[in-house]
Amino acid sequence: MRKTSVLLGLMLALTLVCAGTARAGMWVGAQGGVNVIANSDISFHEGDGDQGTFPNVRRDNPQILGGLSVGYDFVKEGFLGYNYPDWMKYFSFFIDLTFNRADVRKQFINATWNGTIYKEDIQIHGWQTCLSFMFMAKYGFFPDSEVPFGRLQPYVAVGPGVLFSAIKGSSDMFGPATIQNADSVDIALVTEAGIRWFALKCVSIDAAFRYRFASVKYKPGNLDDEGTGSIKTDFNMFTGLVRVNYHF
Repeated sequence: MRKTSVLLGLMLALTLVCAGTARAGMWVGAQGGVNVIANSDISFHEGDGDQGTFPNVRRDNPQILGGLSVGYDFVKEGFLGYNYPDWMKYFSFFIDLTFNRADVRKQFINATWNGTIYKEDIQIHGWQTCLSFMFMAKYGFFPDSEVPFGRLQPYVAVGPGVLFSAIKGSSDMFGPATIQNADSVDIALVTEAGIRWFALKCVSIDAAFRYRFASVKYKPGNLDDEGTGSIKTDFNMFTGLVRVNYHF
């Protein structure tokens, strides 16, 4: 949670600095939505070579997602006085910060450990914060005097993300032992498709669908006495979200 607070502070500082210098094209947004994480395998490795897998683990879906965005439209007026070519009005860039839970619901599962199948009882608690750097392509419909580019703007966006995540859980596979706190920082792929509607000259509303992918490794997983274990899993995340933006 401390990392999330630091990232949020940096985004707010960036907003204040850019809002004072951009003079055109800058926007900030608050967003919320519903996030679903697809079932996936969770694999475990110990330093002595022992390994196991929880296959097709069911996530605790759905979860609420919330966050903030800071963006810039490459308009003709320019950033810091730069005179962009007219075709750049079809593109934008934004930095996006989101937070959501990433729990594994309590369940019995046929796990394997060193080739032997066991019926196991598992439960994992977790969270994710994703900092995304998104490049947007858009097109405007229904232009008017207040919004010359068009009040209705379908768009697609794609970019890399930095996924900060942490887990803590338990399993009968390790006797009474608990999977200790473990966190990880990993690169993610983030894509989004949506529609932006300018309700007012300076206020727009986005309705969007977002997909994120990250392959995560928690190390050490503290599965043995030496704390040399690791936990690996893939996250396929699907989010329906609504964003409200204020344009400077």
